[in-house]
Amino acid sequence: MKRTILSFAIGLSLMLFFAAFTNAQNMRMGGKPRSNNMMFQKMDLMKKLNLTDQQKEKIADLRISFQKQMIDLRADLQKSKLDLKALRLNDNLSRADVTAAVEKINKNRDAISLAVANHMMDVYEILTPDQRKIARNEMGMMFGQRKHFQMFKHMRGFNR
Repeated sequence: MKRTILSFAIGLSLMLFFAAFTNAQNMRMGGKPRSNNMMFQKMDLMKKLNLTDQQKEKIADLRISFQKQMIDLRADLQKSKLDLKALRLNDNLSRADVTAAVEKINKNRDAISLAVANHMMDVYEILTPDQRKIARNEMGMMFGQRKHFQMFKHMRGFNR
């Protein structure tokens, strides 16, 4: 009897622990479970924008060139991270070498962020004023409001 109650209590405790853990995971993502249908949301945005064929072509060309650029930038970042890893395995580790490697990693991350911002603005500049308004509203909804689109902050009328 005691063994049954003890095993039941342990099982219940484990279930509560894992339930709290998964809830904490969701809260870290903005309080909502992560959406697995981001592709459908983007397609929905494209329908709402009512793009012309010329706009669709320009955006498709921009997307392909952006993806090629991102492949190179991400590869550079991964190489920089591997360089730092190899450097840490070296017995003669110096502060200057480590800081230089970290600065290289940060420079690669900055290049990626800048490429993303430039791509967003390239696409944004193709849109008409009405489409821009729709894009600002929808992109904010899709990506957790102002979290990823701080560059549009002044365009939405936020004064914070």
